[in-house]
Amino acid sequence: MRDGTERRGRSRVADRAWRGRGVEGTTRAPGWRPLPLLVPALLWLTVFTVGPAVVSAIAAGTDKTLISPDFHWVGLDNADTAVHDPSLSHAVRNTLLYCVITVIPAVVIGLGLALAASRLSRGRTAIAFALFLPASANLVAMSVVFAYMFNDQPGSLANTVIGWFGAAPKDWLGDTSTALPVVALVGLWRLTSFIFVVYLAGLTSIPTSVYEAAAVDGVRGWARLRRITLPLLTPSTVFVVVFSTILTLQTFETVSVLTQGGPLDSSTTLVYYMYQVGFTGSFRIGYASMLALLMFVVIALLGMGGALLGRRARRRLSPDETVSDVDPMRLERAVAA
Repeated sequence: MRDGTERRGRSRVADRAWRGRGVEGTTRAPGWRPLPLLVPALLWLTVFTVGPAVVSAIAAGTDKTLISPDFHWVGLDNADTAVHDPSLSHAVRNTLLYCVITVIPAVVIGLGLALAASRLSRGRTAIAFALFLPASANLVAMSVVFAYMFNDQPGSLANTVIGWFGAAPKDWLGDTSTALPVVALVGLWRLTSFIFVVYLAGLTSIPTSVYEAAAVDGVRGWARLRRITLPLLTPSTVFVVVFSTILTLQTFETVSVLTQGGPLDSSTTLVYYMYQVGFTGSFRIGYASMLALLMFVVIALLGMGGALLGRRARRRLSPDETVSDVDPMRLERAVAA
């Protein structure tokens, strides 16, 4: 009786192995079946990302314009033009200033909000969700809202606030001294939300045993923040600084909606200058493509430098104190914590 049962069992195992190779310990070859599922994504990537990038890289070496079908290969002449372009230098200075007045305050405020939220015992989920909303908001729509808040009318929100202190109404977006700071305020508002979530994820990954040991040694308050929390958050800090810098270098929507680069090009950023060169005025799409290529090289170098700094920061931490990499799943868990 037992022999017959064993034979039937062996026959079922053999049948599974023959049909699907499903015997435990074997691997099923994926074959070609998953490939059709990848076709839409690959087609989208090729048509809207890889294809335009290749065409732009080729156009960077030509004098192509959008108003004429004729063009010639000029090699690195566009790069030489960029080096001696005073308008480009002005746009680069504006972009760097925009990065400074956006990234640094956003990192400081985001860290402070994360530290405050991590100490809450009640309502942390609701507060974290509310503070995360700006990161998910549509940037163009928010730029329109800020345009109403900072218009030159006496009844605008900004002019009403300064009126409480006896100041006269101000044309915020039409003044060369305030146009770029107002544009940066939109980026700061949104960027702070993202940095808050990243830091909150980093704080939740720090073992409580580290703080308990520090309390036993009498390390509290500012000393605990300076000696324990900030060093353990170094990988997160490197990530947010590099990623935020890359984002601010590509600022376009807020400038386009709020100031269109004015007044007197005081708020023209690098990407908006590319748009002006390639799609307005002389329509020099070849020169604009060269600017985009140079910017891609800069962003790639920043990314590689950030990766090296982040890896070095993680290596300095002991294995039981290492803060893991920030990924979308960690961000989601931090918001839901």
